[in-house]
Amino acid sequence: MRRRRSIALVPLALIPVAAMGGCGGPEQVSATELVQKGDAICREEQAKFSQIQATPLVNASEGADRADQLHGVAQDSIDSLRDLEPPEPQRAAYDRYLDAKENTLQYFDQGKQAADNRDGRAYSAAETAVAQGAPARAGLAKALHFKVCSQGPGTGLAAGQ
Repeated sequence: MRRRRSIALVPLALIPVAAMGGCGGPEQVSATELVQKGDAICREEQAKFSQIQATPLVNASEGADRADQLHGVAQDSIDSLRDLEPPEPQRAAYDRYLDAKENTLQYFDQGKQAADNRDGRAYSAAETAVAQGAPARAGLAKALHFKVCSQGPGTGLAAGQ
């Protein structure tokens, strides 16, 4: 009788642990799901970038705000993409793609700092750095079969990714 009771209690004791297993960690996805979910994330990012960049910059304060907003949108996108765990054969390529996207964050920060300092030359340099990395990021996305992610909304701080 005791043996039955302990066996019955073990599965009940494991339920909370099993329920927590999927929380907080990356979601394992198939290659097809990676493309579908990744492109959906990129589509949302691009829409937000376009909205932020819809009006021309008028002053340095707006440039700083824009760079800060673009950084936030890009970071959110990267975080969402990091929540997807690709199949093993794609993992290294996916990590390279995400690392390349993360590399752009420093240029949004530099653009914000340049705008705060009213340094047009430094703002332009940050914008150029983002633009120069766009073809490499697009190539990395294309290698993963992303469609939307491989077609960024533009380049630089003025025109996005």
